[in-house]
Parts: sequence; C-alpha cells; structure tokens
Amino acid sequence: MAAAAAAAAAAAAVVVAAAGDARFEVLDALGLCRLTRRTGDLDGAVPLRVAKACVPLLEGNAFGLQITLARPIEVRRRLGSLRAEPAGEHREALARAHRAALTRLVSQGFLAPEGAWHRALRGGLAWTCRKGLGPPRLRLWTGLLVRPDPGLWLRVAGAANRRNALIEVSEAYLADDGAFVPLVVELRVRDEAPQRLQIEGEIGCIAPVLPDVQIEACSLADAPEVGRAHAEFYDAKYFAAKKGQVTRKYRRLVAGTAVGRNASAGGESAGGGRAGEGRAGEGRAGVGSAGPARVRLVVAGPAAPEITEVTEVTTAAGPDPVPWRGGARRLASIVVRNAVPFRATFDGHTLAVAPEAPRLADGAAAVERAFAQAFGDDFLAANRGALWYLTKYFTPHPPGEPHFFVKPWAFTRTPPGWSSLLDGVNGDGYDVMRGVVATDAFFATPAVFHVRRLGAPIEVPEGAPLLRIVPIPRDLLRAGFREARFLDA
Repeated sequence: MAAAAAAAAAAAAVVVAAAGDARFEVLDALGLCRLTRRTGDLDGAVPLRVAKACVPLLEGNAFGLQITLARPIEVRRRLGSLRAEPAGEHREALARAHRAALTRLVSQGFLAPEGAWHRALRGGLAWTCRKGLGPPRLRLWTGLLVRPDPGLWLRVAGAANRRNALIEVSEAYLADDGAFVPLVVELRVRDEAPQRLQIEGEIGCIAPVLPDVQIEACSLADAPEVGRAHAEFYDAKYFAAKKGQVTRKYRRLVAGTAVGRNASAGGESAGGGRAGEGRAGEGRAGVGSAGPARVRLVVAGPAAPEITEVTEVTTAAGPDPVPWRGGARRLASIVVRNAVPFRATFDGHTLAVAPEAPRLADGAAAVERAFAQAFGDDFLAANRGALWYLTKYFTPHPPGEPHFFVKPWAFTRTPPGWSSLLDGVNGDGYDVMRGVVATDAFFATPAVFHVRRLGAPIEVPEGAPLLRIVPIPRDLLRAGFREARFLDA
C-alpha cells in the first residue's frame, strides 16, 4: 500500500520543461548531478579522420544523456568497503540538502516512508554493496529521480568513449512501473586506482530503450541477403578508394535511413519478405505498435554470439534489482565474445596485433565454408576481397592511433527504423568503444578497441566478452526528457 501511495503521489509531479523528443521525466531533488548532451565529435576531441567518416563512433559518442556531476565526489577505499562524499567546501551544505530532500520526498509521496529506498538513502549519498564474493561496489545516488514513459525502460551504463578509466559502471535497467525511481549509479573502483579517488564530470549514461525485442539466430544460408549485402559493400571499388582516402560509403548507404523507412541494403526484410513488407511489429519504431521487434542474428563462423534477455530490473520497490515479471514484454540483446586469442601492443606509433595463428586460420576457414555453402565457390572467387576483409578478423587504424577493429563472424539485422547500440566491454588495459550502427541497412557490428596501455601488451583470451548489442528504435537514440518539480515548488 505504501508503494502504491508513493506512486500515486509521484504521478502528480509537475512537468515544467522538455528537451528534445522527451521520453522520460526527471526530478532533481539535490542539485548534485545533471543530464547533459554530448556532441558526436566530443567538442572537437576526436581525430579529423573519424569526424569525417566514422558515423557509428560519432553516434556512439552522442548516444543518450550523460549523468554529469555538478560537484566533484571523493571516493575512499578502506577495509573492503567504499565511501563517497562531496569534495571540498560543499560537503556540509550538500549533507544538509540531502537530509532536507529526503524529508520532502517522503512527505510528498515520492518515497515510501521506511521503504527500501528511504532506508538506503537515509544513510547518505552512497553506500557499499557486494555481489557474491566479488569486489565491493559503490551505489551513488545522483540526487535525481526518473520515470520512463509508459512502455519504455531506462538503461543506465558507463559514460564510454570519454570516461574515467579508474571506475566501471554496472549496467542497470529501470522498468516502467509508473513511479519515480531514484537514479543510482553503481560503481566499481579498479584495483590500480588510488585509495582516495576524486571523480567529476561524466560518470554514466542514461537512455530510454523499448523492451519489446525478440532475437533469433540463423545460419548465413538462411539469410543469404545479408551475405550479399556484405559483398556488395566491400567490393573492389571500396578497396580501391580506401587506399587513398575516406570512402564515406557507410554514410551514403544510411543517408536515407529514417524511422520507419525502407533502408534495407540486402533487399529482404528481417522477416523474409521484401524490404518494407515485414510482418506485424517488425517495423515497430515506437510505443503502441503491435508485436515485438524481430531481430536476426546471422551466424557466419565459429564462436556464435550469445542471445541474452534482461531478467532483473530496478523499480520503486528498492535499490536491489528484482525479477522482471512483465509477461511477454522482454528485452533481448546479443553478447559478442572474442573468437581468436590475441595480444596487442601500442608503442605510441605502431599498434601490433599478435593473434594465435592456428585459431585464426581455423576460424577463417570456417567462415569461408559458411559462405561457400550459402553461395557456392564461384561467389567466393568473385568476392575475394570482401571475404578476406571478414576472415582476417583484425583491422588496424593508421599509425599513431591506439585503435583497431575486431570483426565478429556474425551479422545483426534489425527491422526498418531500428539501429543497434554496440556497447563495448572494457578489459585490462583497453576499452571497447561505444557505437551505433544502422543495422537495418548495414549488418556488421565491429568491436573497436582503444588500447590504454603503452609499451606492455594487452591480452584478450578466447571467450572474453567484447560487445553487448542492444537493438533500439532510432527515434529513441536522441530522446530527451521532461523536467519535473516538487509539488510545493
């Protein structure tokens, strides 16, 4: 009853402003954090070549809204626990504001008195939690409460591409149960971080997602249009132009792609019909259409990616995730794992990748067999460049850049109007960068490595997770929010 009363009272929050195509509400109770929008070029920080050509990375930079600290926070590690408090002169003022905000949130029904959220936040801005025998994690309340629009969830993850590399943010989903939920960022502090770590600026990212996604895996022979599209993109003209300049071919390919438009490079819809003629729900780009979005994972080699579903969500019931009980509504994603063990070393000029040669050769042969079974040997002979580009698995960047590509031996195909968020999984000495690919037109989902270690190699074993692929309607990629205020404001 208390939770229902809190939801009803919170539903009366006054909405005062909107930013962009608003898909969720935000109540700022504390002034500690704000939600900010990035530019694709990170305010001019990306290389000129990337700004000219790498649309997926630019869209990955700009994806969602950044959870940005208005004041620095100092994190301390001691005796297996983590503590956090505002740094500098604002410490006492923020502590008083925190106590006042909790009183106000409870009195106006945003938090249930003595409920799980109230008890957790009463102890301060942050508290330590553990998952099994793993390292301690810090749950930091941003001072914000959020509520997604009906039918949507909110996904919380790391800042990516421009981030504090000494912390990692746990992925979380906030379900649409109709109530405001405190926005908490769960942090893990890396072992190499100092005992006292000051964090500031962008600490995470929040974005709405549509939890009506089903993914089915199939072989390349069952989706031949995907293989043909790959060969058509990486044709002889592409490689001839690539030698001397940026081709901008991807940019041209997706230039006409918009929500709900026919944007299929292969000529077939994800459901097997002609492009634009998908079954009910396949072109769903917003809330209210019938049926889930159907996505195809087209496997073209060994180490097939894993299809997973979100099973736990965070709600107004409390800070601990609970099982999702939404019936048929579910959110599926794809986890891509490394197929070839390798080491990579960057010396400031040259990035050298050293794979296990026998594993790479075996994998490349398996990919060629998959294409031969789908199209025949003549196709392989006529499209040798496209096959080589895929089977070599690794693609370096120009000298001086600490980046290289890993190209999974699988493709992702989404319905018209849907893209895929490629959220990288970071490792020891490297990041895998965030990108957004229009996978209704271009089906490859590369993992772009950023090597952070200088001189000593990074090592990536077989099976290490590289990417989480989350299908998302393009009308949500740049979604904004509505600002809400207290009832007595």
